[in-house]
Amino acid sequence: MPVPEPLGRAACGTSSACPRALPLTAAQQEVWEAWRRVPDGPAYQSAEYREIQGPLEPRLFAQALQRTVGEASALRMRFFATAEGPRQCALVIEAPGKGFPLHRADLRDRPDPDAEARAWMAADLERPFPPGGPLFRYALFRVGEAHWLWYRRFHHLVVDDFGRGLLVRRTAEVHDALAAGLRPPDSPFGRLSDLLADEAAYRASDQYEADRDHWSATLAGRPAAPTLAGRAAHSVRTPLRDGVTVPGHLLSRLRSLTADLNATRGEVLTAVLGLYVARSTGSADVVLGVPMPGRTGPTALSVPGVLRNVLPLRLTVRPHDTFATLTRQVVLGLRAARRHQRYPLPDIRRDLGRSVAGPDPVGPLVEVRTSGDEVTFAGAPAVPHPLSGGPVRDLALTVRADSGSSGLRVEYAAHPERYAAGGLRTHVAGLFDLLAECGPHTPLGVPDRTSHGGRRALSGVRARR
Repeated sequence: MPVPEPLGRAACGTSSACPRALPLTAAQQEVWEAWRRVPDGPAYQSAEYREIQGPLEPRLFAQALQRTVGEASALRMRFFATAEGPRQCALVIEAPGKGFPLHRADLRDRPDPDAEARAWMAADLERPFPPGGPLFRYALFRVGEAHWLWYRRFHHLVVDDFGRGLLVRRTAEVHDALAAGLRPPDSPFGRLSDLLADEAAYRASDQYEADRDHWSATLAGRPAAPTLAGRAAHSVRTPLRDGVTVPGHLLSRLRSLTADLNATRGEVLTAVLGLYVARSTGSADVVLGVPMPGRTGPTALSVPGVLRNVLPLRLTVRPHDTFATLTRQVVLGLRAARRHQRYPLPDIRRDLGRSVAGPDPVGPLVEVRTSGDEVTFAGAPAVPHPLSGGPVRDLALTVRADSGSSGLRVEYAAHPERYAAGGLRTHVAGLFDLLAECGPHTPLGVPDRTSHGGRRALSGVRARR
């Protein structure tokens, strides 16, 4: 297989003459290996736009972006192959208007400014990052007198979800200081080299051994993770994406369950998904995937790099157990996963004797984000609108606060070779039905996949070819 062109132009010269080259984190290494198989594909990127209705100052905003990028060394990396493995090295980032990847457009005089801005974003998502440029891109659209759309796009090699949160909060902090005529506070970011040293120390520590023992015990017997799809698909494709707002009566039901079960909304919704998978597949042994930051300690929490991990949540769904029992399994399982969240999923695959191309140790992914995205510019909320979250090997559900109300929105993404768009909506409808039926003392009752409930869920699976 030919090695892809280096991603980015290094400030320190060619790949063979970069004295300050750094290795990759374990999470970056996984992205690198997957990206090399499809270097021109758009799958390995995350993008959103933030809607801001307030007194944004575009010149100061551009300065805040440049300053934040200058402070975040992980964001300015280019990548290349060496005999010792992939390495990363810092880029020189020019100022806004002189090469900095910031597109600015005032669309106030257009017939439909919002639609034009979103069309530009959609087109940009289809363009690969240039080999000679940085692996991020910004745009700022003015669509009204005090109405702005801020577009952010990143390659998965440079920053993960947690890191993107650090970046947006620092950008707002710098912008507001400049707008008030003040000197921005000192950078809160740690150095990428310190993050890599911290990870190396972890891999040589007793904690790494304890984490490995925990996951080996959790996955004893090498369980096959049941999936709502009926066929495997290991090619990387841009996933199908859609979303739906949770109806008001189900929000009331969810609030009641969280109070009765002494659990969070995320824990209850994860239990509902586990029960749905069990009922749809006839499997009493369910292994969900739960994304984790992969960060503990001050160093990891201060560097906007790439550490995000996905870990197994194994549930045993017995017919005569109750929904309260299953929810308790989720609560304890998530608590344990957080304690052992640094152990990389590739290492779990290795321990199970599975290759990257083999069956995943986890089934459908579920992530609940109900807080943490609140950012303001000069007092105006910057409301997030996700556009792309990267590749999905099976099915991923994200539950987040609905930007248009005080409710929740379920966003779902699936591999297009495994699921049909209409089938995804069927699955979400089935989850909502199950949420409405569940009470603390409801027996789980796992029918086989030929039952009515199983047939309904499996109707969402793309037919075998």
